[in-house]
Order: sequence, then structure tokens, then C-alpha cells
Amino acid sequence: MIRATIITALLFLLPASGTTAAALEDGIWVMVGQNLRATRAYYYDQRIPQPAGYSDYISYDVGAAYADNAPDAPKKYLGNDALLSSTNWGSGKQCVDCLLREDNFKPSVINIGMYLAGPANKKGELCRAEPHCNLNKIARGDYDHLLTELALWLNRIDAQVLLRIGYEFDGAWNNYDPTQYKKAFKHIHRYLHHEGVDNVDYVFHSAGYASRDTLIAYFPEPDESSERYVDWIGYSYFNLDPNAPGKHELALARELGVKAFIGEAAPHSGDCADQIDIATEPAQAIEWIDQFFVHIEKNRDVIGAIAYINADWSDVSYSPMWTEQSDQGCNGYFSQSNSRLNDNHAVAQHWSKKISQPGFINRQP
Repeated sequence: MIRATIITALLFLLPASGTTAAALEDGIWVMVGQNLRATRAYYYDQRIPQPAGYSDYISYDVGAAYADNAPDAPKKYLGNDALLSSTNWGSGKQCVDCLLREDNFKPSVINIGMYLAGPANKKGELCRAEPHCNLNKIARGDYDHLLTELALWLNRIDAQVLLRIGYEFDGAWNNYDPTQYKKAFKHIHRYLHHEGVDNVDYVFHSAGYASRDTLIAYFPEPDESSERYVDWIGYSYFNLDPNAPGKHELALARELGVKAFIGEAAPHSGDCADQIDIATEPAQAIEWIDQFFVHIEKNRDVIGAIAYINADWSDVSYSPMWTEQSDQGCNGYFSQSNSRLNDNHAVAQHWSKKISQPGFINRQP
């Protein structure tokens, strides 16, 4: 009964149909990431249309140490890490602003994943529902100086931003507490609004397989401060089955009258023991692309943007964190994966043909 009441309230407060992201025209916006090497490789591959924008990440795990195997270790997180300068905490060199300083990069939209998990204890277990958790520190204003820095940057760039606050909020690898998550999400939204930021759409982004109950448990519902905190429903897509990811996320987007955003997508079977390497398994990669676009076509009424990950996850010298990273219930879920389109001509051409179809929005003039 409580969950039904929340949904009824949301439907009353939100638009009945159409996108809330007024700054982005109708269509499916194409983005690429998720580190500097991956993004540049995609942009400069003449076989593929340049995307409308790119993906990158920033971290708020203030004071935590980089993993021992991170290329830039020993080092500690300062907050807004990778916003203004490049750093490699283990997933490849990250830097949101760096590409804006290069002549070839004039994005219409930037997809930013905002990492809010931690800190971890000595056993490596991430904080959950404790006063010292990063989520709680954000909610009570401890990191407002960092949000001020973020707001200053947002106010000076000429691009729309899809801000995925605490992306994959339901993933066990993040260990977010629902109550703390909602408070932190709302505080970030309110603070940036107070600072005059008007080029951000706020994304509620799951790992792709959340139940309806889970989505409602984490959802930042309207209150006296704002009639809407969420502009897009996002989810990750790492599966060969086009019916597996996003089932309840897409349903919620339709109910709320907002667009859905596939905020992370890369070829993967969905089975940790059967990963896809574009360079050596082009047929399986092409099958994944075909099924991915089946998923898109089936949900074209609500999907408004996609973000492809053009990375060789298995490169241990550049992105060692994926060798043992726990994801989707498996350690090393991406350890043998390679979704770098540049590594196979047939796969790159196949992807290019798909995103060149009418309705997909690549680089704007």
C-alpha cells in the first residue's frame, strides 16, 4: 500500500508523457567512454560516426587510498577526483574536463558517473548505514565545498550533463543504504540547483536487474523542496539476452513519463565464465550488437540515450581493477572482456551501421 501511494504521488507530480530533458531533442543520443584512451580511440576511428558526447567518472571517496595495483598508487582520493585533471585509480586514465580542452571534442552531452561509495574498512568492506559513510557525509553537508567546485565547473561548460548520482545504486559492490542514498541524492540536487546549475539532468541509475521493490526503496521521491528529483531512469546493459536488463527500470520510466538511459553498455554474455573479446570473438560481439539493438527497438518509445564502453577491460597494465572487481555477483566479471570496437573491422562496421540509422543522434554540427 505504501509503495502504491508513492507511485501515485509521483505520477501526479511528474509530466504524463515525453522527456523531462528539455535541452536534449528527441532521439537516441549516442555517447562513448569510459576512460580517456577508450573515448579517444572511438572518436578518432573514421569508420564510426563521432558520438554526441562521452562518459567519464568522478569520485567522492575522500581520504581513501587507491588500490595497491592502481597505476597512480600510492595516492589518496581528494574528492571530485578526475573532474579537472587525469588520474588512474585502476580503471584507466579518467578526466572529465581534459577532453573539453582538446580541439576535436565538442560534446553536446557528457555522461558523468558520480561514485559515492565507501569508505572501506580494513577488511575491504564498504561502509553501509553508518555516520561516517560518504553518503551520509554528503547529505549532512560535509562535502559542500566539493559540490561548489563541481557547480563552478558545470556553470562554465557548454554541454548538457547526465549526472548519474551513485550509479548502480543497487549493486552489492557499492553497498549503498537506501535511506542514505536518497538523502545524498536529494542534497546534491538541491545544492547544485541553489548554485544556479541549469545544464544537468539527474539520473537514477541501477545495475540493470533491480526489482520494482528495490527501485522504489532507493527512489528519491518528491517532497516539499522539489516536485521532481529524477529526470532519467538509467541502467547498465551487459547481457546477450535483450529481455534481461532494464525490465523494471523501463516500466518505471514509462510510469513516470521520463526517458530511460542505458548509461553503461558493452558486449558481454551475462555469464562470468563466457566473456566477449571483440578481437578474438567477432561473431559473438556482432550477436551482442544485434541483440542490444533489438532491446533498443523494442523500447524506442522510452530510451533516449545510450553510452557504449569502448574499452579493453583485460588490459591489466592500464586498467588492473577489472582483474578481480566484484560485479554482477562475480569476481572478475570483466577480466577477460574487450569491447574496444577499434580491434575488429567487421565489428566496428556493424556498430557503425546500427548507430547511423535514423533516430540516433551522433556528433552535432
